[in-house]
Amino acid sequence: MTVSSHTHAGTASGHVHVRPFTPDDAARVGQLTLDGYDTYGRIEGPYRAALADPMHRIDGCTALLVAELDGEVVGTVTFVLPGDREWESRPEPEGDASFRVLAVDPAAEGHGVGRALVEACIAAARTHGRHRIVIVTMAWMRRAHRLYEGLGFERRPDLDLRFPSGVGYVMTYDLTDAAPARFPAPGAIPEQIPWFEDVWWPSEEPSGHAHQVPDRRHRQR
Repeated sequence: MTVSSHTHAGTASGHVHVRPFTPDDAARVGQLTLDGYDTYGRIEGPYRAALADPMHRIDGCTALLVAELDGEVVGTVTFVLPGDREWESRPEPEGDASFRVLAVDPAAEGHGVGRALVEACIAAARTHGRHRIVIVTMAWMRRAHRLYEGLGFERRPDLDLRFPSGVGYVMTYDLTDAAPARFPAPGAIPEQIPWFEDVWWPSEEPSGHAHQVPDRRHRQR
């Protein structure tokens, strides 16, 4: 998929320009991703190495985007669709588009970088004729929650998941009026939040603990 570049109004210091990732961005994107996550929490284990390696994601997603502020790469996001290797969902999906690994350099926060990246994903989903975006955001990513809620994303506590780094909140954004009829209606909130691998891969033997699952399932947000 080719994603067009977009320029968004930022702050008085400049504009945010969103464009496709190139291999030359790899080192910068890997570092800002870890810096962005570490500002609010801590990701450990195999997934930390995956966060630092955007080249691992490039062939498994529909689009890997970066954001520039005054010519410097300061943010990134991975846009995914069903069928992509990086797509994560239940067997009965609650959406048909998503984005992952949204990260902003802490030094560039407050300039509209995260918003520009999310809006680029919304635009990409519309271009693909999708009906609902579904994402997972860690409970400790409170700044991101405010961004998503401000753009119209809604919490789905009935779909929340447990990861090694904590609870993941599921949020959705309807792109069309037909979305509610195309996906399962909200259900009861479970007494205990299930482990992600037991929900995403229910046909495999439940582990009960994410650190015991096979390597391909070492996922956090």
